[in-house]
Amino acid sequence: MKVVVKGPFVCALVAVALLARPAGVQSGLVAEATPPVIAAVAAPARSCPMPMQALSPAIGALAKDIARRFHLAQSAAVGITHAAFSAGRMHGVDPVLVLAVAAVESKFKSRAVNPVTGATGLMQVVPQWHQDKIVRVGGDPALLLIQPNITVGTAILAEYLDAEDGNLENALSRYLGSGGGMHYNERVHAELVHLTRIAASG
Repeated sequence: MKVVVKGPFVCALVAVALLARPAGVQSGLVAEATPPVIAAVAAPARSCPMPMQALSPAIGALAKDIARRFHLAQSAAVGITHAAFSAGRMHGVDPVLVLAVAAVESKFKSRAVNPVTGATGLMQVVPQWHQDKIVRVGGDPALLLIQPNITVGTAILAEYLDAEDGNLENALSRYLGSGGGMHYNERVHAELVHLTRIAASG
């Protein structure tokens, strides 16, 4: 199945729906690290110029669902959801896809660190492969923070979707970067379907 999930057209669909109000973790071995205090540096917006006010109903519904299913404080779930929508707008990627990837990668554990691969944070970014993006948000330690990690992870997704001409399965396989791609893709798709339904109910 070929699914194009980035670009202004998808963003417009998300906006219309809202106005109508309708890698597992890449090896399964996760440790917790202490987050530093580092400010993220925002990149210029590329597409999806939607006002955050219009997204509030979806953000609220998604945050509530994420807090309930993943046993997070509501404030943490709201912060993660806001970060996904901000990064999605910045990089032209469906923010619900960003949340689906984070759900599968880390179960929304912002301090998750894979001791084998070094994959870090919510979207399990591997620092050694993405220094060009990481340096723009404050370096490796910033990956333990919500907004920088989601910003970098979303930029990686955008890059892979571009490289794969919008083919979601191939982009997700590249994001995983290891074996078990079919099972991983199925899990992300299941989260994407669920979270899309929740967003539309907001």
